[in-house]
Amino acid sequence: MSPPMTLTGKRLATATLPPAVLALLLALAEVFFRVVLPAPDVPALAFVDGVLRRQSGQTGVYRDRDASAPFSINAQGWNSAHPDYPTGRGSALRIALVGGSLVEALEVPPQASLAGDLERELAALPDGAEVFRYGLDGAPLSQHLLMARKAALAAHPQLLIALLSPEDIPASHRPNTGPLSAHFLKLRLGAEDTVEELPPTPYAPAFAERIRQGSAFLRYLTGPEGLRPALAERLLRKPRADRRYEAAASATAPAMGPEEQQALDRRAVRYVLGQLQAQAAAAGARLLVVMDGARAEIEARAGVAELAQALELNRMAAAEAELLGIPFLDLQDAFAEDFRQHGKPFGFHPDSCWNAYGHAVAAGAVADRLARLGWL
Repeated sequence: MSPPMTLTGKRLATATLPPAVLALLLALAEVFFRVVLPAPDVPALAFVDGVLRRQSGQTGVYRDRDASAPFSINAQGWNSAHPDYPTGRGSALRIALVGGSLVEALEVPPQASLAGDLERELAALPDGAEVFRYGLDGAPLSQHLLMARKAALAAHPQLLIALLSPEDIPASHRPNTGPLSAHFLKLRLGAEDTVEELPPTPYAPAFAERIRQGSAFLRYLTGPEGLRPALAERLLRKPRADRRYEAAASATAPAMGPEEQQALDRRAVRYVLGQLQAQAAAAGARLLVVMDGARAEIEARAGVAELAQALELNRMAAAEAELLGIPFLDLQDAFAEDFRQHGKPFGFHPDSCWNAYGHAVAAGAVADRLARLGWL
């Protein structure tokens, strides 16, 4: 007969059993989210040569709601079918593509992206084409300039293509636009049309982020399919000093009406496009600016007034590009005509990044514009 458990023994059992059970549950959760319901692989970030990008040499499978695709981070830290971007140029037409999530395109396989599709569209050229892409999810328009300046143009392309989304424009000059905001180049728009570039803060992953990268269970919880996607932003939160600075900037910024905000957006676009034009010319490259269309409104068959409102930033960017003499391609017409003919969605959700079909339609429109410009 076992001796009766003493009060001390009961306390010891109560204190040790829950951690043991918790450890077992966590171990089972790790196995479950690695084998049964695989959590998304999220390529880790790195800050190299003053530019935020991915850590080189990573592979995995990215999952975001309905999207599931392999990714391959090359030697320079960009998601690409090219394992390396040599600086030496061969006989093929070299195109550098800069942008945000539409360029990084983690939602589709590397070969099914705008870069991969554009290479196939231009395969009939005498020596073919190679499209090097420099994209990072969340990068504002100002960061496109930094990526072009410090990464893309270093590969000596003949053509530089900047791909804009409407949300990229205000994010260039507004504070606190996301968990990585402090690590992107931002603009401070002063009086009398003065513009100051605010250099990015070097990025180093927080301890919590390193733990998340190594845990399938945490990646599931903080991913798009998880129970708490907002946890990802908390794990990627900025250092305390950055948060104080951006909170103070937001608090002291005067409230602005739509016209004032539009004026700031216009100044940001004018500055970045002008800088891209100058940088490309200095590097001996031609510049084409491409902008995403109002796909959600196209697929919802929105009315004229709703479409006009959705395309306000497109019209403004097109006008600024025209003033600077920069060729501009608004993908709105290509998407609208394709949807009229085929009725196929361009994203996994109307407000999401392009699916493989959306990338293919965009690549066809870009190739057609390049041909019409006589740049091929």
